[in-house]
Amino acid sequence: MKQVEYFFAPVSGFAYLGHRAILDIAAAAGAEVIFRPFDIQALFTAQGTVPPPMQGDLRLSYRREDMVRWAARRGLPLNPVPAHWPVTSVPACKAIIAAAALGHDAGLASEAFLAGIWAEDRNLADPAELGALLDKRGLPGAEILAGSKAPEVNAALQSYAEAAREAGVFGSPTYIIDGVRFFGQDRLEFVSEALTRRET
Repeated sequence: MKQVEYFFAPVSGFAYLGHRAILDIAAAAGAEVIFRPFDIQALFTAQGTVPPPMQGDLRLSYRREDMVRWAARRGLPLNPVPAHWPVTSVPACKAIIAAAALGHDAGLASEAFLAGIWAEDRNLADPAELGALLDKRGLPGAEILAGSKAPEVNAALQSYAEAAREAGVFGSPTYIIDGVRFFGQDRLEFVSEALTRRET
């Protein structure tokens, strides 16, 4: 079975726009999605990258216009200027890792947080908001948040950050198949081709 390593920040607008699509593409190809949520601010700092919120007004305005186009294309609700962004991704990352460790649907947990920022104006820095977003989607918010405090969850988060650096990840979302990087949800057509390509 092919695998997609899915490196993403649960505060990333473009990860939100591509999230359901990557899950659908992988399912259609019979591929497994390996969730790798990571602290994107730490990555930007380590690489000396200017984070999107600190980029110039023209670039930010284009980013918002492009997000609106993609949201319309994918049939997703979107607030391109969310009430709580930028915001730390660490609590949400840990909750996604904990959800998976507890046997819950990491894709659904990820979707809860991504939509929480970009469609519902929720604050991912607030544990109560995280729990409510999980509960809304039928996941046990209190159990997952309690599990997110486990030392092994923090260790996993650190390991994902290291894996991202080793894989050459520089932004969210990045999909990796057989060591090949595909950056951005606008590259999902190539992801689909890579997953369905016959081995020779």
